[in-house]
Amino acid sequence: MLAVLILAEGLTAFCALGFEVAMARLVAPHAGMSTDTWTAIIAAFLLALALGNHVGGRIAAASDMRQRLCVAAGAALAAALAIAVTPLAIPWWDAAVLSPAPAAPWRIVAFAAVPCLPAGFALGVATPLVMTAALALSKNQAVAGLVYGAGAAGSVCGVLGVLWWGLDVLGTRATLLSIAAIAVALAAMIAASALTRRRVALP
Repeated sequence: MLAVLILAEGLTAFCALGFEVAMARLVAPHAGMSTDTWTAIIAAFLLALALGNHVGGRIAAASDMRQRLCVAAGAALAAALAIAVTPLAIPWWDAAVLSPAPAAPWRIVAFAAVPCLPAGFALGVATPLVMTAALALSKNQAVAGLVYGAGAAGSVCGVLGVLWWGLDVLGTRATLLSIAAIAVALAAMIAASALTRRRVALP
């Protein structure tokens, strides 16, 4: 089960960074590819991740392992939904925010930033829940390095896989749907771990 949780951390990071890169391509036809759009995407995603990490950490402090894993699975599923819906919502979001004044900096920033928030928050919630479950399961603090390493490796694979393969081969929308599908698989994997784990109280 520990290996599954380490893999889950890597897949969470893969989805997070892959979505962030794909968002830049999704936004570009509407708002351009500029430092404004890139900064908005990165800042919004990091802010959402930070808030999600805070919420996930508070949940982890007040729950047992099965509860942690169930919430993490739900968060991954919510992230999948948010990622899948984003390309469908962009035309509406363009009409509502960008079209009235396409050159206005605040509109460009809002257009690029806001769609990143739901998925970033949901993935942020999952991360500390999976981490604390892995630490509690192993009883060995050294496993924290493995979990962080899996997260870093997943981030690298997400960036390179989406940038060098997904966007060029699949296209933007199909790439986002593929990331959403990976998030669904991640949710199923975590949920299966929760179902096979007896309810135990964690410190």
